[in-house]
Amino acid sequence: MRCSCIASPRSATCSGRTGRYLLPLLLTASAVLPAFAQSAVSRSPEHQAEEEQEGQAGLPIWLLYLAAQRAEEQKGLKAEIAASVAYVAGAPITFDASSSLSAGGELTYEWTLETPDGSYTVLTDRYGQQVVLEPDMAGLYTLTLTVTNPRGLRSTDSISFTPDLPAPEMLPDFMPATPPTPFLTDQTDAIRLLYQATFGPRVEEVEHLMDVGAEEWFQSQLTMEPSGYVEAWASIAEAFGDENEDDPRIRIHPQAFMQNALYSPDQLRQRMTFALSQLLVVSEKFDFAGHDQLVLGYADVLHDNAFGNYRDLLKAVALHPAMGLYLAMLGNEKADPARNIRPDENFARELMQLFTIGLQELNQDGTPLLESDGEVIQTYGPVDVQNYAAALTGWYFGDLSPGRFGDHFFSIDLADRLRPMTAYADYHQTTQKKLLRGYYVPAGATAEQSLDAVLDSLFYHPNLAPFVSRHLIKSFVTSNPSPEYVGRVSAVFNQDEFGERGNLGSVIQAVLFDPEARLAAQEQPATYGRAKSPLLRYVNYARFFNVQSYEEDGVAHLRSSYSQDFLRAPSVFNFFSPAHVPNSDFADLDLVAPEFQIITSETLVRDSGQYAYMNSLEYLELCCSDQSDESKIGWRHYDPGELPALLEFSGTAEVITYLDTYLTQGRLSESSKAALLQAFDDTFSSALAADNRQWMLGTLRDLIY
Repeated sequence: MRCSCIASPRSATCSGRTGRYLLPLLLTASAVLPAFAQSAVSRSPEHQAEEEQEGQAGLPIWLLYLAAQRAEEQKGLKAEIAASVAYVAGAPITFDASSSLSAGGELTYEWTLETPDGSYTVLTDRYGQQVVLEPDMAGLYTLTLTVTNPRGLRSTDSISFTPDLPAPEMLPDFMPATPPTPFLTDQTDAIRLLYQATFGPRVEEVEHLMDVGAEEWFQSQLTMEPSGYVEAWASIAEAFGDENEDDPRIRIHPQAFMQNALYSPDQLRQRMTFALSQLLVVSEKFDFAGHDQLVLGYADVLHDNAFGNYRDLLKAVALHPAMGLYLAMLGNEKADPARNIRPDENFARELMQLFTIGLQELNQDGTPLLESDGEVIQTYGPVDVQNYAAALTGWYFGDLSPGRFGDHFFSIDLADRLRPMTAYADYHQTTQKKLLRGYYVPAGATAEQSLDAVLDSLFYHPNLAPFVSRHLIKSFVTSNPSPEYVGRVSAVFNQDEFGERGNLGSVIQAVLFDPEARLAAQEQPATYGRAKSPLLRYVNYARFFNVQSYEEDGVAHLRSSYSQDFLRAPSVFNFFSPAHVPNSDFADLDLVAPEFQIITSETLVRDSGQYAYMNSLEYLELCCSDQSDESKIGWRHYDPGELPALLEFSGTAEVITYLDTYLTQGRLSESSKAALLQAFDDTFSSALAADNRQWMLGTLRDLIY
């Protein structure tokens, strides 16, 4: 009698009649029966019934007994998956097989995972009793467990789930805060406001402010048409031979700045741009190949958004190619270990540290938020920087063909360097990114979605309001504001009276018209005020005395070289540190004086020439009329206004009072006034007695200096 046995993973059958060859059956039974028993639990009831009838008709009783025993053992074998937590993307989930039933010895485990398209989730250990996986997007995942007992019997269990995306931490419930109504107390306060809020007053501007009042003046400044920097460049480019930008040695962005600072009517916006340029720093000391329109286009981004929303400003800054070049976001590629490439972290780090939240967590009044043991709390760590860097990959010069990603700077046409950067999907890293405070970029997100998540995570960070508010207060009013002052401005940043977060128009109103900003001189604490940076000091001076060139449309007066130039900071950390302490006297009082980091004996000597030769046009024509017309083209002259007449008809003391009123906001001490009077009065008297106009104008220049 012959017996043939056929075994497969799905079934096992044996046919033939009982007879001889018992030993071969016994030898093959252990191999056949596991599959046979498995078939009993995996095949259809109808099929099983047919096989049972066939087996009863043709198999020996002992073999049927073994099969029944194996079938019973299979019933006791059960794979079972238990999960320990809810399903949330970006969070590890532990799945446990310890509840599985063996019914016949120690089990072995095997796990398999099906993931949604675009997911990078993998199982790191497929053969343990527990498995941990981290879903990275909101798609369908299916995890399957197969358990096997020592006899080779198997059972499976599966679980399918779609994880939720994590919910970011919510901001505190900030109450709406209305900035103070613009107000002035007197003429001295009007002059001081113009020094704080503009590049310096002119006499007629003080009179206008006094006539219309602070509120009308402020609202007109908010709504005035912007005078842009590229526009200013275009108005002077031909005079400097830069109209085609074909000579990288010609760089006239400082002159374009001076054109706007001196003559543009939108003075508050100009000052706001100046302040923002020292927060969101791009420096022309980076090699932009003399491309002024690129650098000044970045200044226009700051200028256009100066009274807008800080979230919009951040996005425009992030996508401007000047910032992209400066901090290496432009051309930043996804990780590629085979090419030894990882995302550049420069922009990601400075975006957090310098542009939005700083290094330490803050209270809303700008003071450090401390742990229970008194230690400061860091805002982010190295892994956070890596995640932000990965999220900011895939951007390059705007609207080029995909194959031009990473092309050399000089191969890009000038016009193509000016557009906002656009995303190139093949170079964007699409893995998940865990951002601060629960913000999350799922796997598969586009570069645009990733950028928005990055900016939202920082814009809705509690640190942002005190960080930006303190910078603006220090830029416009005082280097050492009280925590209460910072807190009041932060409250407006967090939510103004219109319910808007980050409204810079409301924030600058809160900065300028806070009671602490409008304190009269006699009410100000000894720690009040700020040092003027070298560039601001000169522009104040040049505006008041209306610097001009000899030629009607000349540009010689824009050529001056200063120790500080617009958009020429030595690094992304600006011209000076906001925490600079000049000496132990300041340290003992816990005070900072940031501008003193660049106000040194060297810079004072270098800049003194800008003030020492403040010659009026009348003086130059009296002293130097024999010079050639070519030489006169280089003349730079100032307008002394009513000072000569005031000197002639009212005397030296009135001139000193006038200068004190407009140049030092009434802060000259009586002893200083007396010293000036003693030093200059006799000389003025002699010049007037001799009817020597040149002598008188030269002495007036020396008094002002």
